[in-house]
Amino acid sequence: MIPQLRLIITAQILLGLLICPINAQDFLDELPKSRRLNGKQTTEAFGPAGLSAKLSTVTVVSGDKALSLATIIDSDGYCITKASELEENDNFSGIGPSSEEISVSLLGSDKDTDLALLKIDPVVGKPVKWQDSKHYSQGSWVCAMNHQSNALMIGVVSAKSRNIKGRSGVLGVLLDPKDDPEKQGVAIVEFGPNSPAQKEGIIKGDLVIRVEEKEIMSRKDLSEEIKKFAPMDEVKLKILRGEEGIPFSVRLNYMSNVFDMLDRNQKMSGQTSKRKAGFSDVIQHEIPLQPVDMGAPLLNLQGFAIGINIARSDRVTTYALPYKLVQESIAKIQAGLK
Repeated sequence: MIPQLRLIITAQILLGLLICPINAQDFLDELPKSRRLNGKQTTEAFGPAGLSAKLSTVTVVSGDKALSLATIIDSDGYCITKASELEENDNFSGIGPSSEEISVSLLGSDKDTDLALLKIDPVVGKPVKWQDSKHYSQGSWVCAMNHQSNALMIGVVSAKSRNIKGRSGVLGVLLDPKDDPEKQGVAIVEFGPNSPAQKEGIIKGDLVIRVEEKEIMSRKDLSEEIKKFAPMDEVKLKILRGEEGIPFSVRLNYMSNVFDMLDRNQKMSGQTSKRKAGFSDVIQHEIPLQPVDMGAPLLNLQGFAIGINIARSDRVTTYALPYKLVQESIAKIQAGLK
């Protein structure tokens, strides 16, 4: 091609680009907002599932703070939610599917599943309709409401059902790495954020010399004893401060509630659930929910609940308890009320 012709063609191409502005959505990696994961066109495709999610979900609040979502399970106003999100709160109320103000009573909970049974008054919304685990598999579409009750969140089941091993509670302390086998006790050199030990008045330099009836001689001793207790269990400690032995009773906290905020990935990803482990079976999905969104039903395309959202584990991982486990837990709580 002669240089003059090449120059003319190049100029025409550039002129065309200037005259015909490029729409960002013309690029292959862009979608119109309405067709994105939680866009209008996408959520409308879920039809009955979206309506079912909204009508069967209420928000549990304390004062002006939303604590969790709850799933309506029958026509008498009984609901289930995530128990650990209600801890350290005494007075509850609720917001119904149509923004109604409702009263909420906590009836009981199941430590194994982290589910709590509630009673709402007046009765609002509609009970969720269940479907068992044979109706979903890895890759299945699922949806749930967020705590604002106006946005249907969509995703897929991202892993096979499995057990999530539990975690023990934590004191929220950092220990002196230099154990002295000749001396009793382990020195506390620092505290984690939101440390339960620090809240009870334990200070830097204190020596932990006993946990319950166990004498503490090393960091390993202390770690092994604390691992025997779950989050929110009360543990009796004996602290040596100077020449004085002082007894303390400390309510252990969740690992994620104390140390996750020190983790760079967690800081970038946002807050995760206080309890996100210790479940005998979970449905893992990747709907981007928040800890306050736990307790809501996880629904399939037909609008049937296949589980209850129970924990936000990280940026791309949310756990739900499957239908069968939820039903067993509800029966266990109800039996304890008789």
